[in-house]
Parts: sequence; structure tokens; C-alpha cells
Amino acid sequence: MAVLRILPAVVMTLGRLLPFLVVGVLLFFLWRRSVRKGEDPEFKGPVYTVDYEEVEDEEE
Repeated sequence: MAVLRILPAVVMTLGRLLPFLVVGVLLFFLWRRSVRKGEDPEFKGPVYTVDYEEVEDEEE
């Protein structure tokens, strides 16, 4: 019977906290997104560029 008394209290507490949790999570993701926009990508190691020339197939 104690479970029947505790369960509504837990549900009411979660119902009160849920809007704050949702807003907090949204603010966190928006903050992360804005921080990520300002960063340049990190390259670990050399970056190579290749100049190539198109060669036609030789007919034999």
C-alpha cells in the first residue's frame, strides 16, 4: 500500500520538474551548437592536395 502513496508523489514531482528539464536540455544543445560553429576543423596530420591531368585512353 505504501507504493500506491509513493507513486503519485513521484509522478507529481516529475511533472513539476519536466518543463525545467526540457528547457535545460534545449538550452544545452543550443549552446553546444553555437560553440561548435566558431571552431575550425582540426586536421591531425598532413593534408595533401593532388593536381591531376586527364589522359585519354589509348586505342590499341
